Amino acid sequence: METSFGAGLPAVNLDREQFERAVVNLVDNAAEAMQDSLVKKLYIATQPGAAETVELVVADSGCGVSPDEKEKLFLPYFSTKNRGTGLGLAIVSHIVAEHNGTIRVEDNQPAGARFTVEIPALIEPEPAEIAAHPAAVKV
Repeated sequence: METSFGAGLPAVNLDREQFERAVVNLVDNAAEAMQDSLVKKLYIATQPGAAETVELVVADSGCGVSPDEKEKLFLPYFSTKNRGTGLGLAIVSHIVAEHNGTIRVEDNQPAGARFTVEIPALIEPEPAEIAAHPAAVKV
């Protein structure tokens, strides 16, 4: 397992329990995808994203996801496994959407899948905005 947690990332507004559930589902899926792989590498990172977001990346060296599967992966009851409910990634997608975020899956290089979650950063108001609208600032 390799981790890389970005320093100085902006704050995000998360329900800690819900987001933990999403991360656990992603890590569990990665572990299952690597079950038959000779090389088992799990990569978890946080980093700045595009357009004032923070990214969480969970990548594995498993069997990967076909283009057809990528289109259905986040649908309820769709599964690439012989067991399970097919709800894990649907739950992850729902939790991410509740946080106004997005999730996407890509091929990991040289093998496996790479899931990227983008969550909007909390934007601190400028001092001039606070002075103009003091009642709008939450303390």
